[in-house]
Amino acid sequence: MKFLFNTVLTGLLAIGLVACNPEPVELSDHDWFVTDLAGSSAAKEKLADLSLEFKEEQAIGGFAGCNDYRGAATYNREQIKFSTLYADTDSCDDINLEKRFLSNLESSTSYTYRAGTLVLYDDGGNILVEMEKN
Repeated sequence: MKFLFNTVLTGLLAIGLVACNPEPVELSDHDWFVTDLAGSSAAKEKLADLSLEFKEEQAIGGFAGCNDYRGAATYNREQIKFSTLYADTDSCDDINLEKRFLSNLESSTSYTYRAGTLVLYDDGGNILVEMEKN
């Protein structure tokens, strides 16, 4: 009887763990476009111009609002860390949006993925950037 109880309990725990985990995604399989950016009041059309692409060997890049940017990202199933982000130096009307986007990326420490949406969070669990895959 005890064996049956332990077997059932173990099975339920395994199902619970699988059900609670977000669906797996390979971040580099998609280009990501911003749908919401904490600290910015930019229109959805402007946000949709901001992009993130995961490349080979931890490299990333994309468009930040005025300029293309590059850098690196290390990540696992839950945690993410962007580093060495740098952009070209052209100035434009959206330079503050660009600075906010890059700053939010650099402040990201974790992420979730669900139903085509990638959400980046800071250490406090605050949402910094929401993106959709292309």
